[in-house]
Amino acid sequence: MRKVLLWSAMTVALLGALLGPHNVWAQNNPPADAQPQTPSPAAAPDYTVPPNAQPQSPLADQAAPAAVGPAQANTASTIEHKGPPGATPQTIPSTISAENAALDKLPTTALQLPLNDEQRRLIAKSLAAAPQTQTKADLTNVHVAGFLPTGVPIQGFSSELTKQYPPMGQYKYVKLNNRVLIVDPPNLTVVGEIPL
Repeated sequence: MRKVLLWSAMTVALLGALLGPHNVWAQNNPPADAQPQTPSPAAAPDYTVPPNAQPQSPLADQAAPAAVGPAQANTASTIEHKGPPGATPQTIPSTISAENAALDKLPTTALQLPLNDEQRRLIAKSLAAAPQTQTKADLTNVHVAGFLPTGVPIQGFSSELTKQYPPMGQYKYVKLNNRVLIVDPPNLTVVGEIPL
């Protein structure tokens, strides 16, 4: 009899647990005709930005002329364009720029020692009293990007000139009767020519 009472108590406890206020069976196994629950719209996160969250630029009056200061004034019509829009002096085509056309005809070796007119005058003045180079070689056809024949004596520039223009310290020269050839000594390449 005890066993019957024990089994009955266990059955009542089990049914009480299944059908009680915390009905685990009903929560895990809903009836077939039950509608699925959807979360309420209030529970969904709101990712919209409030209208005044970011600073807004003022709306311009399209009918009125813009009020600009002198730094913002349109000066494009007053600037002369010598080439295509956005072109720099180095990128203007040689068909438009005479200076770039002349540079295009120079060999690359001539660009090794770029000299302006003032530097050319300075070199010519410093070599005015220097004696002419004595050589048996014919140098009439030797120009920039050409090579000196071996055996032609080359001389270094004066210390006064190299103090005024230091890059000249690495070059030598050959003085002829009407011009000076500036020479890169390791390979005897003529990198510059200055008329006297």
